[in-house]
Amino acid sequence: MFSFRTSDIFRQEDLYLHKGRIMVICNQSSWNPHSRQYLFEGFFSRGNLSCVMVPPGDGLSEHPLSASVPFNTISLAKDGSFLFSEDDFASADAVVVELQDAGCRYFGATNLIAALIYFLHERNAELPVYIVDRPNPAGRQVEGTALRAGYRSHIGIEGIPHRYGMTLGELAYYLYGRMNAKFPLHIISANVSPVGKLVMGWTIPMSSDFGGFFTDSFYSGQYLWRGTNVTPGEGTTRPYELFGAPFMEGITLEDNPLFHDEGVYARWASFTPIGGRYSHERCFGYQLLLTPESQYNSLAHSLRLVRCVSDACPSFRFLEKEKGKDKSLIEMLLGDKELLDFVEGKAGWDETREHIKVEEQKWIKKTKKSLLYEDEPLFRIK
Repeated sequence: MFSFRTSDIFRQEDLYLHKGRIMVICNQSSWNPHSRQYLFEGFFSRGNLSCVMVPPGDGLSEHPLSASVPFNTISLAKDGSFLFSEDDFASADAVVVELQDAGCRYFGATNLIAALIYFLHERNAELPVYIVDRPNPAGRQVEGTALRAGYRSHIGIEGIPHRYGMTLGELAYYLYGRMNAKFPLHIISANVSPVGKLVMGWTIPMSSDFGGFFTDSFYSGQYLWRGTNVTPGEGTTRPYELFGAPFMEGITLEDNPLFHDEGVYARWASFTPIGGRYSHERCFGYQLLLTPESQYNSLAHSLRLVRCVSDACPSFRFLEKEKGKDKSLIEMLLGDKELLDFVEGKAGWDETREHIKVEEQKWIKKTKKSLLYEDEPLFRIK
């Protein structure tokens, strides 16, 4: 059973929400500027909050209410994927979820909601799930190609492109339909959320490395540097807007035609991260600045930038496979042999660009019936 609700979660009349034991899955982004409280605090006031589940490392586990109500950390499997158990839901009559996603398949909230839907579906659960939807701060733009089965990992959902353009609620509805799941799923419209009206989706940090207003424009592409020995600016005030490395000193990329993109200005820059890769080491590279009148496909441009650095820097390398894993990080992030062939210098840009175009068009067509905000269609940059 599926429903799309157009009033606030606390105005719903479902008996589960008023009398049942409520599990809330959330992180620090679930604070409501209208009520000036976290989602779970509203259910605590009603007297029916059974527990709160938070992602690993989230500071909510130290909230003052944790002295009165169980705050449990969601487990991780050995491969890094989110792991639920039947014991997690033993004290719940309904689950309410509010997470701010980044519109990218690498992001934790995206993979968490997929893990939850898969778990409940596989166990034929009848537990009702309410997702308090939020606007996607990355907008409705689609980028990249579908994650192939052979590259499936905890980084991404099979069949989902790098930047998917949907809200988290829409993505959940799409996955729910793809699996033909039967448990009750209810989406609370993002149009009733104060996020986007009173605060922006990125105002409360979605993760420690999600810097601010421009991050979502670059995240889907510049995150690829994590699979290399180049830093994407982690540990600076401009993560994913910067990229560079100590070994790039004296290197310029402007003569390579793959370097340029109408959607951004690229300025040579030096920077010193205070954390992450190359912490306290001087790095040399570039800062990307969005141009005011052009659209930008970060995934497509970042693929070309990786190729530029690979061609120009003898010290550049892709990170090796971690122990116990059969894929390297760049393979898991790209998830597509054609894209891997390009960054490894085995394919040209024209054929790769056409491949990306076709995949983006497929996704837009495939998900059309899963969109809950029909006046906001998905789009790609032509």
